[in-house]
Amino acid sequence: MRKPILSFKLPRGRLIAGAAVALLLAGGLFWKGQPRQSGGPLAVVSAMAGHQEKSLQQRVEILAGQYDAEPIDARNDRVWKGIPALNGLKIDVAATVKQNEKNPDGRLQLVAKQIPPKVTLDDLGAVPIYRGNPEKKQMALMINVAWGTEYIEDMLKTLDECGVKATFFLDGSWTADNPSVAKEIVARGHELGNHAYTHPDMSKLGAAAQQSQIARTNQAIQKATGITPRLFAPPSGAYNDTTVKTAHGQKMRTVLWTLDTVDWKKPPAATITSRVLNKAENGAMVLMHPTEPTRDALRTLVQGLQKKGYALVTVSQLLDPERPLPAP
Repeated sequence: MRKPILSFKLPRGRLIAGAAVALLLAGGLFWKGQPRQSGGPLAVVSAMAGHQEKSLQQRVEILAGQYDAEPIDARNDRVWKGIPALNGLKIDVAATVKQNEKNPDGRLQLVAKQIPPKVTLDDLGAVPIYRGNPEKKQMALMINVAWGTEYIEDMLKTLDECGVKATFFLDGSWTADNPSVAKEIVARGHELGNHAYTHPDMSKLGAAAQQSQIARTNQAIQKATGITPRLFAPPSGAYNDTTVKTAHGQKMRTVLWTLDTVDWKKPPAATITSRVLNKAENGAMVLMHPTEPTRDALRTLVQGLQKKGYALVTVSQLLDPERPLPAP
């Protein structure tokens, strides 16, 4: 969802470059949306010009100095396993100056390119993933669904009202029993993932049984919604190398979680909220389920994360190498 462009006035007078950057960041840089394809030019930022004593070229160079960043390669971390890559960002100063030469309202529309890394998650092969890139000011809500429907509608309403898209990992047998609910989740714009068919301990199954669990669930989800998931969340986080390789063989990534609400134990809503807000961090994936306390905690949790400056995105968006611009 696009953020509104807000207006502000910078103080007049001469300021050193460092103070100029700080003021611009504090009051006037607003993300207008991420580009669809890496490497292509696109206007990404709107900022009030300010500092009339500085030339347009100088103002753009100030912003470029703050926003330019080198790409970060994906890597296989000893603890966190697969860590996604992050594109670099390069402000095209000349193109930005040209685009803003006749800009009447004082806003700067910056033109930038995403610079792809040399190594991506695809290059790492079959690795489990527990988090997004720690340089990304984003988090993802992953909602595992294997039982019940009574709290899902309320959760969907809250997510709608907060402007947030989540990733729902659906159990195959649940999907077969509740195709209309699965379809509604998609209609609300959320992402679907695979959560196996009968909620088994995947680490205790042979390769053929694991293959069947994943394939049958994809078939159930595809039949209900027309979507074939590309993410697999093993039930209870139980997996082995065969699990990851089996999912990879079906062109799926195995994802776990960074923060666990432990909501299946039905703690008070306030406990769920504090577990997440107290440990919120860049790139975190938050595990939850459609339970009563989660329903009750969701609005406060989401708004608390947004207040901390985190953009809440789907798991696929979190793992994508696209580099978002800092939130205002």
